[in-house]
Amino acid sequence: MIISFDQAAPWKGRPSIYSYIRDQGESVNGSLPDDDEFWADSKLRWASGALDGVLSHHAAGSEREEEVDEIVELLAKQSQEMKHATRKALYMKLATAQISSMIDDILEQVRTHPDIRPEPVFHEAVWLAEHGAHRNVVKFGIALLGLFQNEHVKELLLTLGGHDEFTLYTAVAIRNGMDDSNEVLWELAKHVHGWGKIHLVERLEPAKQEIRDWLLRYGCQNNIMDEYLACICARNGGLQGALSVEQVDHELYEGATDIIEALLNGGPAEDIDDYEYAPQVLSDYVRLAREMCSTVKHLSVMFHLHDFLAQDEERWNERMSAGWTEQLRTDTIEAVQVIIAQSKWKENVLDAIESGESVNRYYGIACAGKLGIDIWETLYHQLAEDPLQDSLYLQLMKSEDPSRIRKLVQFAEEHLPLQHIATGPGDEMGLGREFIAHQCLDSILQSLDRFAGIGERLIKAGLNSPVVRNRNMALWALEGWDAASWGEQLIGAVIHSLEVETEESVRERICALREAKGV
Repeated sequence: MIISFDQAAPWKGRPSIYSYIRDQGESVNGSLPDDDEFWADSKLRWASGALDGVLSHHAAGSEREEEVDEIVELLAKQSQEMKHATRKALYMKLATAQISSMIDDILEQVRTHPDIRPEPVFHEAVWLAEHGAHRNVVKFGIALLGLFQNEHVKELLLTLGGHDEFTLYTAVAIRNGMDDSNEVLWELAKHVHGWGKIHLVERLEPAKQEIRDWLLRYGCQNNIMDEYLACICARNGGLQGALSVEQVDHELYEGATDIIEALLNGGPAEDIDDYEYAPQVLSDYVRLAREMCSTVKHLSVMFHLHDFLAQDEERWNERMSAGWTEQLRTDTIEAVQVIIAQSKWKENVLDAIESGESVNRYYGIACAGKLGIDIWETLYHQLAEDPLQDSLYLQLMKSEDPSRIRKLVQFAEEHLPLQHIATGPGDEMGLGREFIAHQCLDSILQSLDRFAGIGERLIKAGLNSPVVRNRNMALWALEGWDAASWGEQLIGAVIHSLEVETEESVRERICALREAKGV
């Protein structure tokens, strides 16, 4: 974070974040006017709300007692006598603070500080939230508003909360400060799709049937990971009761598909083995699928279910004490097998792969592998239409046929900008569209260890890439090759790479490789 300030007023000459979001309306795209400053010294630019989201889910708070005390004292001073100089000092302290790790401690001190005057603090909070041009200032203002009844600044909070970067703070403020907070949170949850939605659904009380219905149909889906919300939506939405009826509507079946897929995936939150109604829900879902399983996504979930039901007996011995019976397991897997065996799937899978729609193609490719459908040439022709599709290189490299791998490697040598990639070692992470060619190369390199002697030119480009992972994947490939398959140019490239390598861990790996291969 590299932030420069106007000496007279650090917010002067900058658009307020509130007005920026308000003017974007429904087209809010995740950007903020302080992006360039905030991420100036970071190679990784997090998605909106991601940093606070990850910290709130996976990290403990940090100890910053001195900084917390300074912020609270400045706020107390401002509440005693509103002055521009005090506001400026507080603003500058907040703009560069790691608010997410301190906010709970700050609010606790504000509640008990003897010199804090509530009414001036409320007005200062509104000003910071409405006029702040730096995200941490705005977050602090929102958090302070959560100490008060804040219904009359509802529009301010909803506008800021509609941006994923601020939804967590807004959700807490609304929950603490509005009488109808659950309804407000539900309405806001319909308009955010990233970390903001995760924070809202986690806090949403299933107080009425309309909310429970929404949780099952639309609550789980987000653009971070559905796994964060799957178990919450299943429980709070009453999935076990909703699927127990003879027929369900299309939207419920689609929502249940998303929830069950995420529960089976597992991940950072509770999964299928944590969900107490899993036996009943999976059995009912498969029963409904006999008539409603119609897309390759539905089929993919059937395959996932089959894999779950076919896991080793050690896992299943544990599940037998959690509501499963051997008969229910057998009946469910047999019903899944009947659905998978339907003759329509081959045509549906091929149509999905050729549809040009990324989600359909993703599920089509996954199902083709399970059904044993050879789609290599189809994917190769799609790659020929657009050679910068890293996911297709990844799929095509799964082939065990050396002739196909040679064909793909030759295509990559002719179509990837290898000179643009091989500009010399650096410390790049290789994320974003500007590194798409490097990502394509990576998708090939990580599988070349199985094909000794194929792809030397690509390996040499990888060794000389500024992306650290490219260099590591090039070394991974060579670690799998016998030294007898190395040409003189490749040996020279490895020797040269040690001379120019900038990362110590990669240098150590090159040394170990040379020693192991005797070059």
